[in-house]
Amino acid sequence: MSAPPLSVPGPRALPLLGPSAELLRFVLDPIAHIGALFEKYGPIAQLVVGSPTRIVSTERNVPGTVFVYGPDYNRALLTNHADFHKCALSGPLYPEEPLSPRTRPLTRMLTGLFHANEADHRQQRRLLMPAFHRSRIESYRDEMVAVTEELLSEYRPGTTRDIRPDMMYVTLRIATSTLFGGELAELGLQIGHDIESWATTLRSANIVPFDLPLSPYRRWLDLSGDIDRRVREVIRRKRENPGLGRDMLSMLIEARDEGGGQLSEDELIGHAGVIFGAGHETSSNALSWTLLLLALHPRILADLCDELSGKLRGGAPTFEDLADLPLLDHVIKESLRLFPPGPLNHRIAARDSALGEYPIPAGTEVLSSIYHTHRMPDLYPDPLRFRPERWQTSDPGPYGYNPFSAGPRMCIGATFAWFEIKIVLALLLQRFRLDLVPNQRIDRYFGITLAPAPRVLMRVRRTERGFSRAAPVHGRVREMVDLS
Repeated sequence: MSAPPLSVPGPRALPLLGPSAELLRFVLDPIAHIGALFEKYGPIAQLVVGSPTRIVSTERNVPGTVFVYGPDYNRALLTNHADFHKCALSGPLYPEEPLSPRTRPLTRMLTGLFHANEADHRQQRRLLMPAFHRSRIESYRDEMVAVTEELLSEYRPGTTRDIRPDMMYVTLRIATSTLFGGELAELGLQIGHDIESWATTLRSANIVPFDLPLSPYRRWLDLSGDIDRRVREVIRRKRENPGLGRDMLSMLIEARDEGGGQLSEDELIGHAGVIFGAGHETSSNALSWTLLLLALHPRILADLCDELSGKLRGGAPTFEDLADLPLLDHVIKESLRLFPPGPLNHRIAARDSALGEYPIPAGTEVLSSIYHTHRMPDLYPDPLRFRPERWQTSDPGPYGYNPFSAGPRMCIGATFAWFEIKIVLALLLQRFRLDLVPNQRIDRYFGITLAPAPRVLMRVRRTERGFSRAAPVHGRVREMVDLS
C-alpha cells in the first residue's frame, strides 16, 4: 500500500516557472522566506505543494520539503529518532554518491557524527565523548586565553576593526590547536584555512555543479581533496608518535568502544571536518552577534563590564568562575536566542510517519526553524528585544530554546563553545570598549550558519566609563532586533 501524498499546506508552483521561483526565494533569504510561509500557513508549511523539491536530502525523488517551528514540532522531530533521521548535507546540486576519486573526499567532508543515526550514532558518540569531557575542555583553557591575548595585543585605541574576521581568527586558532595539537600547528592551520575556504565556497560551488576549469565547484572539489590528504598526514604522524599530544584528534585515534572497535580513517576525517567547521564557525558568529548586540545596548554592556571586572580583575574565567558571572551567561543565552548560529535543524523521514495531523511520507525533508521558535511571543514576551534579564525567570524548556539542538543529539561541543565564548568576551571586554561605526549597514548571511554581513565595523576605545548612546545602524539587523 502506497503512502498518502504530502498534504502539508503551502504555495503551489507557478505556471511555466514550476518550483524554481519558490526555491529561488528560499536561496536568496531562507529566514525571510520561511517566515513568510509560517505567517501565511501556520507552524507547519510546505516549500512547494505537489512538487518533489529538496534542499538537503540525498534522495532522488523526495515527496517534498516541510518547515516547522515551535516546541511541539521540535520535540516530535528531535525525539523520534527512528522516524526522523539526520542526513549528510546534500541537495539537488550536491553529488549523490562517490562516483569518482574526485568526489570521494567531498562525500567524506559531508559526513560525521551529525549525520549518523540510531545505533551507529550512539556508538560513534560514545567514542567521541571523552574528547569533550569537562576535564578535557578545562585543559584547553590556557590555549584559549593565549590565542585571545594574541589578538588583543594588536588592538590600539582609536583604530577601527572589523569584528567578524577578528572573531573568525580567534576561533580558527583555538579550533586548530585543540583539534590537531600545537606540535602540528602549521599543518593544522593550513587544514583550518582550507576548511574555512571550503565552507565559504559551498554556495557558489553549487550554482553550477560541474567540474569545469576555473569553476567554484572545481575549487570545492580541490579543497576537499587537499583537506582529505592533509588530515590523513596528521593521522599518520600521530599514529607514528602515540601519546605525542592530548588534542581531540589524538583522543579520537586512540578511542575504543566496549568491544574494542575504533573509528576508521574515513570516519576520523569526517569527524575532524565536522567538529572543526561546526565549532569554529558557530562560535565566531556567536561572538560577532554578541558584540554587536552589546554595542547596540550600552547600558547592558556597562553592567556586564562591572560584573567582569568585579569578579575577574582583568583575568580570564575558570570553570569555577562561571557560576559567579550570571549576567555574562544571560547575555550569551539571549544572543543565541536572537541569533542561533544554526537556525535550521534538518531531518528526513526514515519511514512513513506523521507530524500532528499531517502524514509525512518516507523521504520527506523536514526542517525545524530554531530561529522562529526563539521568537515566539508565547515563549518570549517582547521577543525582538535584547533582554538578558529574561533568563532570570524564563524557562522555555529544551524544545523551546535549543541553539545546540536537544536530547540525545544535542551538540557534543556545546560545553566547549560556551566556555570558549565566555573566555573571549571576558578578556576583550575587560581590556577595551568597542563602539559601532555609525550609519553602517548590517544584514545577515545564512550559508551553513547565520552570520552578520557584510562587516561589523567597531572603533576601539579604552575601558573608561561613560557609555554613550548606541550609534545608528541600518539593514536587516533592524528587522531582527527591536532597537526602538
